[in-house]
Amino acid sequence: MIELKGIRKVFNPGTSSETVAINNVNLKLESGDFITVIGGNGAGKSTLLNIVSGSYEADEGLILLNNNDVSRLPEFKRAPYFGRVFQDPMMGTAGDMTVLENLSLAFRRGMRRSLFRWSCHTQDKEFFIEQLKTLGLGLENRLNEKVGLLSGGQRQALTLLMATIRREPSHHMIRRDYVRFYDGDKKLAKDEFDKAFKEAKEEFKKRKAEIKSSNASKEEKKAQLKEAFEKFDKKVRVFDLTKPVLLLDEHTAALDPKTAAKVLEITDEIVKKNSLTTIMITHNMKDAIKYGNRLIMMSKGNIVVDINGEEKKKLTIEQLLEMFNQASNDMLSDSAILGD
Repeated sequence: MIELKGIRKVFNPGTSSETVAINNVNLKLESGDFITVIGGNGAGKSTLLNIVSGSYEADEGLILLNNNDVSRLPEFKRAPYFGRVFQDPMMGTAGDMTVLENLSLAFRRGMRRSLFRWSCHTQDKEFFIEQLKTLGLGLENRLNEKVGLLSGGQRQALTLLMATIRREPSHHMIRRDYVRFYDGDKKLAKDEFDKAFKEAKEEFKKRKAEIKSSNASKEEKKAQLKEAFEKFDKKVRVFDLTKPVLLLDEHTAALDPKTAAKVLEITDEIVKKNSLTTIMITHNMKDAIKYGNRLIMMSKGNIVVDINGEEKKKLTIEQLLEMFNQASNDMLSDSAILGD
C-alpha cells in the first residue's frame, strides 16, 4: 500500500516564474491497485511520480509505503521498493552492456555490490531466460547482445522486466522490512514474526528428521526435503511486504502504435501476474480506460477526477473528455482525444 498525504511541490518559489506543480494531493493505493493517470501538459503527472520515487522531495506532505514514512528517504534507498520505466527507452537500460549484464544489475537492485565483484550465476541465468520468454520477443536468445542493438520496443520491454525483477529477499530482510513497515508497535511486529518463524522452523526440523530416518531412496528423500523447506519458506514469505511499486511515466509514448500496443500488453501481463501496485501515466485516453482498475485525472497539480471499479469499466472516451472539460481548462493533445 502507498499513500500520499497533503503533497505540495512548488518550483522557483518567490520568483516571477513560481509554479505550483503539485497542490495538496491526497492519494491512496491499496496493494495491487493499477492506477492510470491522465491530464494535459503541466498537470503535474510526472512531478507526482518524481516525488513518489524520490527524484524530487515534496515541500509539504507525507509519503507512506506500507504505512512507513519514506518522505525523506533518498531515491537510492527507495530503489528496492520502486521500479520505474521512463518515456525514453534509452533511459532504463545500459546500451553498452549486454541483456544478461543489464538483468544481472537489476536483479541486485538495493543489494550491496562492488564494481569488481558481480557476476551471473547459472541459476540466475536460467531464471532470466524463463522471464525473458514471457515477453514473447525472443530476447532469451540474445542474452549476450548489447542492449544498444535492440529496437525501442524490445528495449522498453526489457526495462519493464528490469523494473519488476528481483531476487527474493532473505528471511532476515523480510523480518527487517516487516518491522520497518509495520503500522503500530515495532516490538509487537518483531514478536509476531519471530513466533511464526520459530513455529515454522520447528515444524521443518521435525519433518526433516522424519525424512532422514525413513526408508525412502536418496532421490525421494531429496525431493521430500525440498518440499518441506519450500513449505517452511512459504510460511515466512507471508510477511514479505517488499514487492516493488511500478511507476510508468508515459512508457509507450515514444513507440510506434503497434509496438506501443505490444508493450502495454506485456505491461498488463506483468502487473497481473505479480499483483503489482502500479501507477501508469499515459497521454492516451483509450489506454487510460482500458488498463487498470482505477483512473485519475490531474489538472494544475490537483486530482480533478477519480474513477474506479465498474464505473471505470463503462467509461467511454467521450464521457472522459466531458469530465475533463468540466474539471479543467487544460488542453489535451489530439492523440489523447482520438486514442491514437
